[in-house]
Amino acid sequence: MGKKHFTAPAGCLCQELQHILHVELERGNAISEPPIRTDWPEPGSVLASLAHDFKTRKNELPKGVVYSICNDPHYGWHGEYFCEIHKHILVAGASRPGQPT
Repeated sequence: MGKKHFTAPAGCLCQELQHILHVELERGNAISEPPIRTDWPEPGSVLASLAHDFKTRKNELPKGVVYSICNDPHYGWHGEYFCEIHKHILVAGASRPGQPT
C-alpha cells in the first residue's frame, strides 16, 4: 500500500498546517474531516480534523504554529495546532474532558 497524500484545494489549508498534515499522514494518521472554510475562530479560518492524536513533535512545528489542548467535550477533539499567521486550525484525537492540560 502506497503512502497517503492529501493536497487541499488552493486557498484552503495554509502551507504551515499542510506540512503538518503531510507528516501526520505519513506517520499513519487519517483525515476525519477534510479542510473546510469555517470562518471560525476568525473570518477566513479553515479547519481540518485528524482521527488520531498528533504524532508531530513540538520541535517539528513550522514558525507561527502553536499547540494547545482542548478539554471541552463540546468541540470533540483533544489537540489543536493553530497557525497564528493564517488563523487556520488542524485538530486531532478525541476530547478527554477532565484531563489536565
